[in-house]
Amino acid sequence: MKKKLSKLSPTLNRIVMLSVMLTLVAQIVLVYIGISYASSIDNSMNKKRAAEVLNQFQQSLLYQLNDVNNLLLLLQTPEFSDFFKDLMNLREDEIVNQEKQKLLRKLDTLNLSTEIISSIYFIGKDVNQKSFRKVTESSQFEELTDIQMDVLGYSKLDSLFIADHDQFTYYQEDDFTKLYRTDYPLLNKANLDQLNSFISNLKNHLILTNGNENGVFIVIVLKDNFFQQAMPHSKNDSESLFSVVNAQNNILWSNIKDEAILQDIGKESSSTAASNLLYTNTVKELSPFQLRAIHTEVQNSSYLVRYTLLFKMVGLSLLTLLVTLFISLFYLRKVFKPFRIISKKLKNQSITNEMVLRSLPENLIKKGFHSISMRNKLILVLLTAVSIPAISDGILYSRFLTQDVQKEMKNSMETIGQYTVASIQNGVRSMENILNGISVSKQFQNYITDMNSYQPGSNAPKAINLSIFPGLNDVSYFVLLDERGICIYSSIFSNNKDIFNTNPGYLQNREDSYWVSNYKDIFNHTSAALVKRIEPNSDTNVVTYLLLVPKQSIFQNVESGLINASYYISDTTGKIIYQSRVLTESNPAKQYRFTQVIPNTNWRISISYINNEIIEKNRVYQEQFLLIMFIVFLLSMAAAFIIAEILVKPVKQLKDTMLAVGAGDFAQRVAYNEDNEIGGIIKSYNGMIEQLDQTIRQNMSIMEENANNKMRENDLISMKTRAELQMLQAQINPHFLYNTLEAINMRSMKSGNHEISTLVSALADLFRYSISKGSNVVELDKELMHAINYITIQQIRFGNSFLAEINVPQELRGIPTLKFIIQPIIENSIKHGFVGWESGGIIRISAAIQGDRIQILLSDNGIGMNDETLQRLRAEMERELGDLSGEDSGIGLKNVYHRLKLFYKDQMSMVVSSQLMKGTVIKLEFPLAIEKESF
Repeated sequence: MKKKLSKLSPTLNRIVMLSVMLTLVAQIVLVYIGISYASSIDNSMNKKRAAEVLNQFQQSLLYQLNDVNNLLLLLQTPEFSDFFKDLMNLREDEIVNQEKQKLLRKLDTLNLSTEIISSIYFIGKDVNQKSFRKVTESSQFEELTDIQMDVLGYSKLDSLFIADHDQFTYYQEDDFTKLYRTDYPLLNKANLDQLNSFISNLKNHLILTNGNENGVFIVIVLKDNFFQQAMPHSKNDSESLFSVVNAQNNILWSNIKDEAILQDIGKESSSTAASNLLYTNTVKELSPFQLRAIHTEVQNSSYLVRYTLLFKMVGLSLLTLLVTLFISLFYLRKVFKPFRIISKKLKNQSITNEMVLRSLPENLIKKGFHSISMRNKLILVLLTAVSIPAISDGILYSRFLTQDVQKEMKNSMETIGQYTVASIQNGVRSMENILNGISVSKQFQNYITDMNSYQPGSNAPKAINLSIFPGLNDVSYFVLLDERGICIYSSIFSNNKDIFNTNPGYLQNREDSYWVSNYKDIFNHTSAALVKRIEPNSDTNVVTYLLLVPKQSIFQNVESGLINASYYISDTTGKIIYQSRVLTESNPAKQYRFTQVIPNTNWRISISYINNEIIEKNRVYQEQFLLIMFIVFLLSMAAAFIIAEILVKPVKQLKDTMLAVGAGDFAQRVAYNEDNEIGGIIKSYNGMIEQLDQTIRQNMSIMEENANNKMRENDLISMKTRAELQMLQAQINPHFLYNTLEAINMRSMKSGNHEISTLVSALADLFRYSISKGSNVVELDKELMHAINYITIQQIRFGNSFLAEINVPQELRGIPTLKFIIQPIIENSIKHGFVGWESGGIIRISAAIQGDRIQILLSDNGIGMNDETLQRLRAEMERELGDLSGEDSGIGLKNVYHRLKLFYKDQMSMVVSSQLMKGTVIKLEFPLAIEKESF
C-alpha cells in the first residue's frame, strides 16, 4: 500500500513540468510568429527601400552624368572652343590675354561644381594653338606649352582617348603603358615631362573626353567621389552598398570593401556568400551611357536581423517560464497538500507496533481552497500558470513588434527620403547648370544687340539656334526678359512673345541664379522657375534676365517607387511648388512621414506613406495571436481534465482497495499504470501532417502536369497556325504574275496599243525588281532602271505632265548602292510636288563622285515647302526607327533616311532643301565602298 501511494509523489513534478512545457511551447510559437512577422515586414520594407533607394540613386547619377556630358557638349561650342582653334600663339599678347579673360569669365559663369569636377583640359591641335588646364578650385588657367594633339599622336596616346571618347572612362597605369611611346624623334624632354604629368593627373580618375571631334581635345577630369555625390552626405557607406560598372563589367566606383563581393559585382541579380553573409545584386541601366548602377543588398538570416527584438522576446519568455514555475509550484503544493497529510498519517500508522489502526480526524483537511474539486483546482492552476502569462506576453510581443515596425518604417522613410532629397538636389543643380550654360551664349548677346538696334522694315534679328544648348529635354521653355519683364526672346511660341511678359517683381538684382516658387507659367500653372541676371556687354547697356521653367519631371522622378504615398515640395512660406496625389487614409497612426529641407534651396520636401502590406500583415498577426491564445486555453483545459482523470482514477483505485482490505481481502493492491494519452495525440497529429503533406505533393504534381499539358497544347496550336500560314504563302506564285503580265503585253502589241504594252512592261520590271530575292545592295544602274520604270508608269498615268532628266555618267552606274532609295523620293515629288500640275514638271537625277563618297542629287521644280513644313519634315526624319507617325509627306523620305542610316551608320547624309514654289532638292551621300559585313 505504501509503495502504491509513494508513486503519487512525482505527480507534482510532472504537472509542474507540464505547465512549464505548455508555457514554453506557447512562448516558442508566439516568438516564432512574432519573429516571422517582423522578418516578413523587414524583408518587404528592405525590398521597397532597396528598390526606391536604387531608383533615386540612379536618377541622381543620371543628373550628374548628364550634367558632365552637357558640359562637354557646351565646351565644344564656338563660345569656348574658338579660342583654342584660333592661332593664339601667333597673336599679340594683349589680344590673347583679353580673349583668355573672356573665356575665364564664361567658365566662372558656368559655376563649375568643385565637388564633382576636378579639372578640365583644353588641348590645341599644334604649337600654334593654346593648350590650357583649368582646375575648378583655381581662378586662372594653367598653360600647357609642350603638349598638343600632335604630341599626343607622337606618343600614341591619342588612340586611347579617341577609342573611348564621349564615354565615362577610368584609366589605370597599365592602360597608358600599353600604348605610351617615348622614343619618337620629335618628342623632347619638355614634351615628355608634360605628358607624364598629364598621365599622372588622369590615371585612376574618372574622365570624359570629346576625342578631338571639333578640333580641340577636351578632357574633363572628375573628382574621386563623383559617384558618391549621388548619395546623401549623411548616409554611412556601410548602410547602402553601391557600385558603378561599365559595359565591360569593369568597376568604375564602389563603396564595397569586401573583395569577395566585388568579384561577382557584375552579375545581375546574383548572390554570393562572403564574410558569412549573403548578398544580392540589383542592376539598373544608366541609359544612354554605357554604365550600370548596382545595389548590393545584405540578406542576413531573419533571426539575426531581428536580434534586438529576439533578445527582448527570449528574455520575456524566460521570465514567463520562471513565473509559470513559481505559480504552478505554489498552487500545486496546495492542491497536493491533502495527499501529503494523508500519506504522512498512513505512514505513521504503518510503522507502529500496534495492531489497531487509528482513525483520521474528519477535520484533518481545512475547508476553503480544498473544498474545490480536483478537476477545477487543476483547471484554475493551469489557467493561472499558463494562459494568463501567455496572453500577457502576446500583448507585450505585439507592442514590441509595433514599436519595432514603426522604428524600421521610420528608418526606411528616413533613408528613402534622404535619397529623394539628394535626387531632387541634383535635379535642381542640373537646371542651374543648364541655365548657366545658356547664359554664356554669345548668340544671346548678339540677339540683344540686334534687337536694341532693330528698326521696323529692316531685317529681323537672326533666330537663336537652340541646338547649341545641351540638356533642354528637361526644360519646358526659357525666355529672355528686360528689366521691366518684357519678353525679348522665347524658346517656344516666338511669334507671340507678349504672352511671356513677366511680373518685374520676380527679377532681382543679384549675380547668382535663384528660384522663384510661385511663378505663373504661360499655361496658367503655378510652377517653379529659375532666374539669372545677365550682365550687359560692351555693345549695349541693356540688362537682361534669363528665366527658365523646368518640366515637372524633375519633381515627378521622386515618385518612382512607393505606392500609396504622397509627396509635396513647398517653400519657406508654405506655398506648394509640387504635389502628387493626396492620400485617402485620414488616420495619422497608419501614416509614416518624412520631412527635410532640400540643401542649397529654401524648399522643404514632405513625404507621407501608408504601407497597406504592413497593416494587412499586422491584422494577420493579431488573428494568429488570438488563435494561439485560444489553442493554449484549450490545451490547458484538456490537460486539466486529463490530469484530473489520471489523479482521480488511482485515488478511486486506492479507495476501492482500502474498502476491500477493510472487508478482509488483503490480496488487493493499487495498480497505477501511467498511460500517456498525449503521446497518442501527437502521433495522430504527425500522421495527419504527413498525410496532408502527401496530399499537397500529389496535388502540386497534378497541377504541374496540367500546366505542362497546357503548354504543349499551346505549342501545337502555334505550330499548326504557322504551318497554315506557310501553306497560304506558298500558294502565291510570282511566275504566274510574270506570265500574266507578259500575256497582256503580247496582246497589247498585237492590237497595236503600244502605250499599254509600255505600261505593262514597265510594271512587270517594276514588280520583278521589287520582290527579287538576294542582297539589299544593287548596282546604281539597276536602281535607276527601277526609277525609270516607275517614272514611265506615272508619266502615262498623269498624261506626261512632267519630264525626267537623268544625268548619271556610265562609269558611275556600276557603283553598289542600297535598293529602293531613289524611287520613294521620286514618288514623293510626283505625289506632293506636282499637285494640280498639268504640264511643266521636271524631275532631275544626277550623280557625282566626292572624294571617297558618291553624291546623288534628286530635284524637282514643284510647289516646294515653307520653312515650317520643312522643319517638321526634318524632325520627322530624325525620329526613332519604326515610328512612322506624322504626315504622309514625310513617310517615304523618312523610310529612305532610316534605311540609309541603318545600312551606312554615321557615314551617310541626307539633306532636304526646299522653298515654297521653288521646288525641292534632296542630296544623298554615302561611301563608294561597302564592307562585306554590310551585305
